[in-house]
Amino acid sequence: MTDAAKAPSLEDALNAAQPPLPVPSDSAGDAANSKALDKVLGQKFTKADAKLRKALPLLKRAVRKINEGAYRDAAQLGLQALDLSEDLALANHVTAIALDKLGAASLALELYERSLKLDPNEPEVYQNLGLLAWRMELLDVAEQFFRIFCRMMPDMVEGPNNLACVLRDKGQFNDAIEVLRAAIYTNQESSLLWNSLGTVMMEQTQFDQAILFYEQALQISPDLARAFHNIGYCRATEGNHEIALEWLDKGLAIGNLPDNEKAESEHARAVSLIGLGRLDEAWEAYECRNNPRYAGSTSFNIPAKRWDGEELTGKKVLVVGEQGLGDEVMFMNMGHDLIDRLGPDGALTIACVPRLVPLFERSFPKARVTKHATIRSNGLPLRACPLIKDWESYDYWMPMGSVLRALRTDINDFDKPGGFLTPDPERVQHWRKEIEALGPGMKVGLLWKSMLMSAKRSKYYSPFKQWKDTLKTDGVTWINLQYGDCSEDIARAEKEFGVKIHQLDIDLKDNLDDLAALCAALDLVVGPMNATTNIAAGSGARTAIIGAPNAWPYLGTTQLPWYPTAKVFSPETISDWKPAMAKFNDWLREQVTNAGQIAGAA
Repeated sequence: MTDAAKAPSLEDALNAAQPPLPVPSDSAGDAANSKALDKVLGQKFTKADAKLRKALPLLKRAVRKINEGAYRDAAQLGLQALDLSEDLALANHVTAIALDKLGAASLALELYERSLKLDPNEPEVYQNLGLLAWRMELLDVAEQFFRIFCRMMPDMVEGPNNLACVLRDKGQFNDAIEVLRAAIYTNQESSLLWNSLGTVMMEQTQFDQAILFYEQALQISPDLARAFHNIGYCRATEGNHEIALEWLDKGLAIGNLPDNEKAESEHARAVSLIGLGRLDEAWEAYECRNNPRYAGSTSFNIPAKRWDGEELTGKKVLVVGEQGLGDEVMFMNMGHDLIDRLGPDGALTIACVPRLVPLFERSFPKARVTKHATIRSNGLPLRACPLIKDWESYDYWMPMGSVLRALRTDINDFDKPGGFLTPDPERVQHWRKEIEALGPGMKVGLLWKSMLMSAKRSKYYSPFKQWKDTLKTDGVTWINLQYGDCSEDIARAEKEFGVKIHQLDIDLKDNLDDLAALCAALDLVVGPMNATTNIAAGSGARTAIIGAPNAWPYLGTTQLPWYPTAKVFSPETISDWKPAMAKFNDWLREQVTNAGQIAGAA
């Protein structure tokens, strides 16, 4: 930021502010901010500090408003102080904190940087910049700021705690452990550090060890609600949703979670209710995903009335895709039923990612299908439907998942044959000819990872090396369905496993309509639960899911009620995928034998 840059106007700043990005549940963000605010209150001002003395009443009021959670009022006061003088480091810092809490990330970043330039010796600014970068998933940047804070404030546990958590999120688990171990050596009574050590173990699927560290944190601080949450989250990740609920409820009952952490815990609770199949209460609880304090929430710019359980018959309704592309496909399991519920006098508009429009148009011919678009406003996603102009004609709109409250309140509501998507029949025939030309054998489409394989996500996928026995199954011709760069794995399969994975001339990432046709042409699609396997199963293709134990989409069953043609193979524990792979291998050999294709296989 240059010296000539002006402070944002009050109107621009507050109009741009969106609901806040939450502080990660294991960070020391609130503590860091509080120390910065305490410094404001305790600052000694001299007669020479004329500008600062003039701004002081405004800043003190801003501090009180921040502590009360009235962040918008705090931002107004802070910006008024900046109107008096833009070169007050403290005013920039306090205003940045308020805007950060509001979710105006880009404006907060600008003011943090200005504060740092005016006073490079203020450690709390480095801490807050690190927290903001962390929330924006700029992990390398966050690490740098936290390391600076640690050097400036070596006796404060917040620095090594946050540094270790960022290293964990980068997958540098050993480095994270060493940072925490050194900090715990001199701060053995810090429940914050023990709790964070538990999160490092949890991300490595060392669940029992993680629980021990969480319990140690609770011995030190019995009312540490985030430790109760983390134990619940740990048990849910294992697939034990009943126990998870008990711990999550205990943490929420304590009542001392900050709003953002409370939102995370409420979401985890809703997911466990879904995972147990308690759908009558689960979908109502799942509405918490729309709480702007929840990290995974999407802000919508939809100028229509939001549906909240009203009668739908005869209404004109818009449903808007949410979360990931695979979720958009899965939630449209209820698409045909929703059209029936609206009746001949009603009308449905479906807003989905642009790549799904052709497939959804063919699959739901009685509905209008349009695209939604998402931009990032001040670091937050804001979703709209730019092609819709006749907003006054709509009775209601809703995120796709909200429709489940009306149409999927019992597991029997999912008892539908086949798929709900309709691939292009001409392209299905085209792909059948293409794959027949590859020679004899059962034609199986293969996926094995997510395109976004972060340290946190990797535990939900069987490592590629564990696919070796599967790929060597006699009588199978493998076709690649893995989007993204997978050339290294494909080359490894041929060189080390002696197995060729065929690549066809198709855009696997963007041409989802053609992908659905290819999946329908194959004898089987196998892989983790991602966008492609959702499209395959939604199109009625035989699909084998190598999935996490008791994942929430199973709805308390061992299979996927959303997709009657899908079969799930899960391990007993997410830390050991070998049993699930072995079960699938046995099943696959049975399918090949039943198809009578071993003898002529290439």
